[in-house]
Amino acid sequence: MSSLKRVDLYRHMPSDLMPEGTAMGGAFSLVTLAVFATLAFMQIASLFTTSLRTDIVVDHSDGGAFQANLQIDFPNVGCELLRMEVVDAVGTRTFDISNENVYKHPINGPLKWMGIEHVAQSPTKSREEDYGVSTDFDHYGNKRIAYEIIGADMFERMIKIHQSGVLLVNFHAPWCAHCRKFAPIFEHAAEMVRVDARRQGKPRLSAGLATVDCTLGENEALCAKLRIQAYPTIRVYRAGSLHPSKANVSLDEMHAESESIQFEMYHGPRSAEALAAFTMTLLDEIEGGEHTESETKRKVILGHDFDGDGLHDSKVTAPGCSINGSFKLARVPGAMYFVPRSRAHSIADADMTHVVKHLSFGPHIPGRPSYIPRHLRKAFSIIPSDMGGRFAGKNVPMTEFVAEKPRTVFEHYMKVISRKYVPVDEGDAVNIYEYTFNSNQFELGPKDTRGDIFDYPPDSDAGKLPDGPMVKFSYDLSGMQVITREIRKNFVEWLLGCCAILGGLYTCMMMMESVIYASAREMKRRLRKQS
Repeated sequence: MSSLKRVDLYRHMPSDLMPEGTAMGGAFSLVTLAVFATLAFMQIASLFTTSLRTDIVVDHSDGGAFQANLQIDFPNVGCELLRMEVVDAVGTRTFDISNENVYKHPINGPLKWMGIEHVAQSPTKSREEDYGVSTDFDHYGNKRIAYEIIGADMFERMIKIHQSGVLLVNFHAPWCAHCRKFAPIFEHAAEMVRVDARRQGKPRLSAGLATVDCTLGENEALCAKLRIQAYPTIRVYRAGSLHPSKANVSLDEMHAESESIQFEMYHGPRSAEALAAFTMTLLDEIEGGEHTESETKRKVILGHDFDGDGLHDSKVTAPGCSINGSFKLARVPGAMYFVPRSRAHSIADADMTHVVKHLSFGPHIPGRPSYIPRHLRKAFSIIPSDMGGRFAGKNVPMTEFVAEKPRTVFEHYMKVISRKYVPVDEGDAVNIYEYTFNSNQFELGPKDTRGDIFDYPPDSDAGKLPDGPMVKFSYDLSGMQVITREIRKNFVEWLLGCCAILGGLYTCMMMMESVIYASAREMKRRLRKQS
């Protein structure tokens, strides 16, 4: 027993030497107990709360694909020309996105949702590439049968004098190879329409074909106002009006409100027989009472099917195009291209101004979902709503990238980083992708031969590589992954922390009380000595 007494760390004072209490000591004791209780409550609360721990690890995800989501508007490029293409570092080249949920439609107007179509170019060979075999190119190459329009005033007069019929207008350019091939056919069709109208006893101005050379100085403003973007472009004007579904609309009236702009374009075969049959059957439809002078009674026009195959040979559309949807990308560096392209047209200097409304990666987008599955709700509760990238949020302001010059290329670069949020108890982890965004734009130099920018053999992949005015989104997926885990405090660590805090508090308060008590005694002693 004596040996144990020698190593006692908790020795007690004899009962006859028990220290006496003081009022100051009692006050400090009450303060200490109050602080003790507050800290104890905070420590107990911290035991049941969670914190986030962030780790950076090498991303060992398999070499599969990850999802991209977008909504981008092109106010100055028509949907009939706009294409989306993907090229990546491992040689995968998807020239026209297909088998994906990506669609396009006009931006404005009543046909905004009626004109929805897949973003891919539908047929391998379009019907517009059917030029027929009946035209004598030597004969009709030197004849001018179709009306030649010069200037906006003559253009409007030509449409108005066909107020009881139909007028087809071919907008072309001399440098366009497709236009040079099509010009004799169009003259042949004009002659066929004139002969058919005379044979059926119809007025001379009931149906006609006209041409507009958009490179002439007098026609440049007209073609710009009509938003001619490719050559040849064949517009259809019914019953003396520029608007397909409104009566007697002038050029200024149609462009007074951008949302009301509509035009009807011919997309059928480019043979003389097809053009003549289209014109005469449309004339019969107009004369049959489909159009009236009353704007309220004229029905909404969607197009015209002259051969009864179920496909509109002309289609009413509106300027601008919106592309939106989701698609898969390989987990390697690559680029998405938005480029005007057509097998049957030569593209003019397209204005690639665009508005990015949404751009994100992965199936889970913070701040966007209106419904979250039960097994993901816990993980989503710890994800910041502004996570995901510059254009990924729900209320992110739209950004417009304006082309100040006609031959402008936009290049956007995104560094994509994978982030994983792991909840502590229940629910599955959520993988999201965040990205940085940097942009640049520059003007292309002049081409030696205009029109060859997009003229390529129909079955040639080499000619389909993106070129000319375009919008390019380059992406590079980082090899590192950021993992954010929701964790709870370990019980042993929590208990040790409680002991350390409480013991330290008691020691500090005891030292403070001792200093104050000793100082007070010393002051009393000096006061007695002076008195």
